[in-house]
Amino acid sequence: MRVSCAFHVRSSASAGPAAGAAGAGRHTGAVNESGLEDPAERPRCSAKGCHAAAVWALRWNNPKIHTPERRKIWLACQEHRESLSAFLGRRGFLRDVVPVGELEERR
Repeated sequence: MRVSCAFHVRSSASAGPAAGAAGAGRHTGAVNESGLEDPAERPRCSAKGCHAAAVWALRWNNPKIHTPERRKIWLACQEHRESLSAFLGRRGFLRDVVPVGELEERR
């Protein structure tokens, strides 16, 4: 990854994490805490097969491989917020959930 606090927006051709599925986290279209690299790109849900607009940012880290202050971010639509949160929560990775707009305001 290019930045320590990054999240990714999945393009329609890529596979995002399925709730509870192995291989979660395959994404394309890098985005960082300061906003989208391509302002024309609309943030999309990270759930596998979902093309809905993202409204939630699930901030997480894996304490076995990330420093405590590092945050990775998955994006979620309203429908997939709970399943993606549960996936991360079961592993002890979920740190917080914020509206996507709060990330974009930090530009």
